Amino acid sequence: MINTLFPCKRYSFENDTVLANLPKNMVSLIEEKKIYIKLKKKQVLFYESTIPTGVYILRSGKVKKYATGLNGKEHIFYLAKENEILGYHCLLSNETYAHTTACLTDCTFDLIPKSVFLTMIENDREMLYRLLRSISHEFGVFTNNTRILAQHSVRERTALSIIKLEKFFNENGMIKLSRKDHSSIVGTSIESLVRVLHDFKEEGAIELRESMIVTKDMKKLVKASNFV
Repeated sequence: MINTLFPCKRYSFENDTVLANLPKNMVSLIEEKKIYIKLKKKQVLFYESTIPTGVYILRSGKVKKYATGLNGKEHIFYLAKENEILGYHCLLSNETYAHTTACLTDCTFDLIPKSVFLTMIENDREMLYRLLRSISHEFGVFTNNTRILAQHSVRERTALSIIKLEKFFNENGMIKLSRKDHSSIVGTSIESLVRVLHDFKEEGAIELRESMIVTKDMKKLVKASNFV
């Protein structure tokens, strides 16, 4: 339903098709060389300013990507879920990680070593095309989200965050996210977020259940986001 009310794709990162339907030789190479990693909720997959050693396929669970400011405050700019590929931007640019990636839930990953990943790109033009398409899409999303932070109110940004989170979690309207992480996504204080959420509850747009948000009226949230 939400896709008919709001253009989610323009404001959401998705790269779960980069590794879809790979040739059998590529699948065999990944299976042979991959390193299995299992992490608990809140554990960090990789830290900002460290050197990439490969790319990660998120096999199960959900993660957040965030950058840390001078005051140590997190800004979450990307949430990823199953089958997405992580860490390839800095590997391709031969730079250290520009952000930290941590687990929102218990997660499992396959680490594809750098040399293997680069070989895959060199030998599969379709995969290279998919990466370029994904990077191009992400640039557009970053542009849109930067404009939102600069030009929209906390209420509007909160409404938009709920719309995107409902699609991301895809659990019958239930959004399971801490207030701290949610405020980091919106770019506001926890106190300001809680006030806006209370207003949305009073307006009948959402329900609040401890740290969970349940969407009740998506049309009201879309209207509050001031995008339609």
